Amino acid sequence: MADSASASDLNAFDIPAAGTMDMQDLINVYEVIRPWLPAPRPADTRHKDRLVDVLDHVDALILDGFGVLNVGWDPVDGIHDFLATAAARDVALMVLTNGAGQGADATWQKYRDWDLPLARNQVVSSRDALEADINRLAAGKRVGVIGGGVRPFGLAGEVTMAAPDQLFAEAEIFAFLGSGMWGEAEQQQLEQALRQPGRMLCVANPDIGAPLGDQFSTEPGYWAVRAMQATGTRPLWFGKPHLPAFEIALARLQDVYGRPFDRHRVGMVGDSLHTDV
Repeated sequence: MADSASASDLNAFDIPAAGTMDMQDLINVYEVIRPWLPAPRPADTRHKDRLVDVLDHVDALILDGFGVLNVGWDPVDGIHDFLATAAARDVALMVLTNGAGQGADATWQKYRDWDLPLARNQVVSSRDALEADINRLAAGKRVGVIGGGVRPFGLAGEVTMAAPDQLFAEAEIFAFLGSGMWGEAEQQQLEQALRQPGRMLCVANPDIGAPLGDQFSTEPGYWAVRAMQATGTRPLWFGKPHLPAFEIALARLQDVYGRPFDRHRVGMVGDSLHTDV
């Protein structure tokens, strides 16, 4: 649970400039927001040399996208064979991505183009988690969808980046779905809006950055941390590593495979302990 000391640590932290982060910078940002991340649960651990060696110990696997199925714009070597082996051993598979701009449809289409053996209903996104709750959150309030090129929810009165001045002036709930075309000017407008009473920030993608070859992208989680520091706002988080994303992935597993799963027999595979596991 975050407290005043945690807020002081965040306020004193020197957040790296957008577009400049290396691996250590990413870790440092995650460490400073650790009080707002889900508390870890100590457990016995076992080391396995290869992902395929895990299959004998689980009934289902939830897989991250970036960093697990692909790095940058190319699939990971051997991922086709691994997915086929898992299916042959009757291990249920679900992909859980924090990519929220277009939702799981766009992510699945990418996998289809790579000929990955995954059906559409085996891909779920953090956007799905936010969509499941947005009507309740937005009751009587106006929603602004932020991020360049993202797909709106289709809510009555919803405002988008097509009318940025109206969005930042009138929206009461900001749904941060993507960081494309987001920069310092947009961030300043968001922070100014969040300083007004009654404003809420919902973050579908809590990632600080994502691996793109030898560098890291700047994701919505980075800008949300900037807003936390600048305004004192405390966002609602919907993507990994927060509970809403995992709850929707587990529910989808049960729906797709038609059977319940013991959570102790469901493994999560990610490229970062901070963001995925």
